[in-house]
Amino acid sequence: MALSFTIPILLGATIGFFALRHAPEVLTLSVLALTGGALTSVVVEEMIGEAHEGKTSRLGPIFLTTGFALFALISVYLDS
Repeated sequence: MALSFTIPILLGATIGFFALRHAPEVLTLSVLALTGGALTSVVVEEMIGEAHEGKTSRLGPIFLTTGFALFALISVYLDS
């Protein structure tokens, strides 16, 4: 049963590879930044128990993901 969780991961990685293989670098890095930001948001929410205490905004994960993507975008443009 646990092995079946690898199927969507491998399928998504394969589709992403073929979809972004010939894409411009800025698009590829933007997709990676967006994915990394979303995953960071999920990890922080689950690791920190205090994140579930009190009122929280639904926009928090969106702001975290946007900030992560903006940071990656600025890093790419300042490096070139």
